[in-house]
Amino acid sequence: MRGLYAQKRFAAGYSHFVTPWEVALIRRFKVLQEYPWLTAVFKVVSRLGDGSLWGAVGVSLLLLGGSGGRSAAAAAGVSALLAVGLFTLMKRLIRRPRPYESWSDLSCLVAPPDRFSFPSGHTLTAFAMYGSLGSLVPVLVPFLLMSAILIGLSRIYLGAHYPTDVLIGGLLGTLLGRLTAWAWSVWFLG
Repeated sequence: MRGLYAQKRFAAGYSHFVTPWEVALIRRFKVLQEYPWLTAVFKVVSRLGDGSLWGAVGVSLLLLGGSGGRSAAAAAGVSALLAVGLFTLMKRLIRRPRPYESWSDLSCLVAPPDRFSFPSGHTLTAFAMYGSLGSLVPVLVPFLLMSAILIGLSRIYLGAHYPTDVLIGGLLGTLLGRLTAWAWSVWFLG
């Protein structure tokens, strides 16, 4: 029981903690929102992170990737499911409000898919795809990494997340994706 209390106390304390560099970065992005074309680009990038990009990559691998591509697509699917489970659990435990809920001068330029901010589910999933597919299909690494970075940046730019939500989402996603690819290689390809 003591461990659960300590976890809840940590989560409650972290949920409102914002570092000075996060404030500076969010303010910089807020200034950049004055450029409508940039906002439009980041909205599209963020929407791709909803799953359509990963679905297109998976279908392409299934249709054009041979047996290795099919195996990589299956591993990526497992990685995506694990990513959704992980970020859902963490959001329920930590319950960090979104930036626009904490700062009156911020707005969110997209409808958030859920209530809480930490970690960024879009970013965690994007980096899980980078970690798993990049390990199994190395030729895709530049595309996957650039996509994951842009999706993470879009979530900050659009006001849906703090930079630490994205940073931790990226780290956890990469670790999860690489572990999934390793386990897939050992169990199914080994």
